[in-house]
Amino acid sequence: ALFGVLGMTVWAVQMMWIPVWAAGVINGLGHAVGYRNFECRDAATNLVPWGILIGGEELHNNHHTYPNSAKLSVKKWEFDMGWAWIKLFSFFGLAQVQRVAPIAHRVEGKRNLDMDTAMAILNNRFQIMAQYRKLVIVPLVKQEMAKADESVRHLFRRAKRLLSREPSLLEEQHHAHIADMLAQSQALKVIYEKRLALQQIWVKTSSNGHDMLEAIKQWVHEAEASGIQSLREFAEQLKTYSLRPSSATA
Repeated sequence: ALFGVLGMTVWAVQMMWIPVWAAGVINGLGHAVGYRNFECRDAATNLVPWGILIGGEELHNNHHTYPNSAKLSVKKWEFDMGWAWIKLFSFFGLAQVQRVAPIAHRVEGKRNLDMDTAMAILNNRFQIMAQYRKLVIVPLVKQEMAKADESVRHLFRRAKRLLSREPSLLEEQHHAHIADMLAQSQALKVIYEKRLALQQIWVKTSSNGHDMLEAIKQWVHEAEASGIQSLREFAEQLKTYSLRPSSATA
């Protein structure tokens, strides 16, 4: 070998590093511990908020949510070493970014639902569901837990996580827990059903833009008529989504 035994050792370590750590360790720990930014359809988690040692696979949940993105960090406090190298090489004209995760574009003051809104919601569906958890589920759970009788308050302790979890990842006991909890709160029942209904819109209508737009309009109308303030505010926020202008940069 060109660099002798030392060179062969370095080459061997490089060849084994990603298969062992990414395929072995990450596919184990990265589906059991850590945190989730997005409710993708598998149990992938981010082990730590930085991707430095394992080709960015530490940010496993981000990667599974946006598998075609060159940038694996999503939150401002996350760091992807691979993205830093890509940006450096791009600066010198040695690389070109083909695709990154979609960046939600909102037009403040926009109050109408149009085809651009429907496509923007489809493109940013994972971020939108994360916003639903933050703006609707979390505050309402706090309200309901505060006024719940002491004898049933224990049912609400895991509500934030269970009510925002990808349904296909819930086990039978989780569904039973959710049913018991929703029996104690009509408001939580409404927002949980609306969350599932919102997800079903792009599952069933993503291939037909007109049907998707009509389904979103119906969802927003029902949310506004729900009488739940946080849900109404979220519905108003949905109207502000639009496609990013072609001249804008990601």
